[in-house]
Amino acid sequence: MLALPAYSQLVLSPGQTWDYAFNSLPFRGATNAFLTTLHGEFGFTVNASSFQAGEMLGYDMFENSASEAAICTGTMTTAQPNSLICSADQAWQDFQGVVRFRMLAGSVTVDNITLRAITPSPSLSSFNVYENSFTPVPEPQLWPLVWALLLAVFCWRRVQGQRRARAITTRG
Repeated sequence: MLALPAYSQLVLSPGQTWDYAFNSLPFRGATNAFLTTLHGEFGFTVNASSFQAGEMLGYDMFENSASEAAICTGTMTTAQPNSLICSADQAWQDFQGVVRFRMLAGSVTVDNITLRAITPSPSLSSFNVYENSFTPVPEPQLWPLVWALLLAVFCWRRVQGQRRARAITTRG
């Protein structure tokens, strides 16, 4: 049986970028309208043990597309705190947007991402909370899939050849 590597976290190396576009956020409940504002949040947690001195992780938040200007941006230069939140007023009120990581120096592991939109509600005293929290994974690379396909074709052809050889031997 062919086993391909399984990833449970996003590991970024120097020069790599990772974009995540979303077009919906699930409803999670309500929050007190007097304690917050209408806004969008891009929160994330890095594995503190993976972040070494001199490493830099850039992060960006976009309203609609990564081709437009970022509405929130920053650079993480230390593992403490290992969780950050990028926030923009009135962002993601339509429950869609894009976030990006840019590994500027070194390598780091991202453990978790939380995307949140605080939107108006019918009540004057509360806002709706839409949120998705997940463990990011790298985009699948093409070469492992190509090698798996080639291996499958090779095995299939070998089995077919053995069947043909047995059929010829039993006839003769």
